[in-house]
Amino acid sequence: MRSRLQALIGFAAIVAVAGLVIWAFIEAVRAEPAVVGSIGVAVVGVLGVVWQQRQTEKARLREVHRDRMSPVYDDLLGVIWNKLAGNQTDQIDPEVEAFFRDLKARQLMLGASSEMVRAFNEWTELTKVAAAAGDNAAAMRAWEFLLRAIRSDLGHDDSKLPPDELLRLFISDYDESFSNL
Repeated sequence: MRSRLQALIGFAAIVAVAGLVIWAFIEAVRAEPAVVGSIGVAVVGVLGVVWQQRQTEKARLREVHRDRMSPVYDDLLGVIWNKLAGNQTDQIDPEVEAFFRDLKARQLMLGASSEMVRAFNEWTELTKVAAAAGDNAAAMRAWEFLLRAIRSDLGHDDSKLPPDELLRLFISDYDESFSNL
């Protein structure tokens, strides 16, 4: 209840300040239209420069993030691909275990977006459940989910990419093997 009251008072204050600014602007235009017009142009120019600088900085940060995380995701895909292509034993490979420990403790923690961290954790759980049930289709869906999260974290928009297209990159006979997904 108290937070609603605070929000209502805050909203009323913003509306009051906005109304005061609009009233002052109208009165200033009536008094000195040429001065207000010059100041208005200057304010719009400054706001445009500030907006452009903000957009440039956002783009730079996205590029730095992509440059930092691309090798990490490349290594992740390589480890998983080698595991899938190699001998499927129940034995835990110490190198793979060390890789995932480092990936979770340093790489994802320090560099990945919060969406990617959630997606990686969800992929881990989905994969465990699929392996316990012997459900290859569920494991493939989890793999596609992780691939889309990686691509999203790197800035790709996969909204127009149909389901299973990323899996078809890795599995040449995907339609024959997993037609029941």
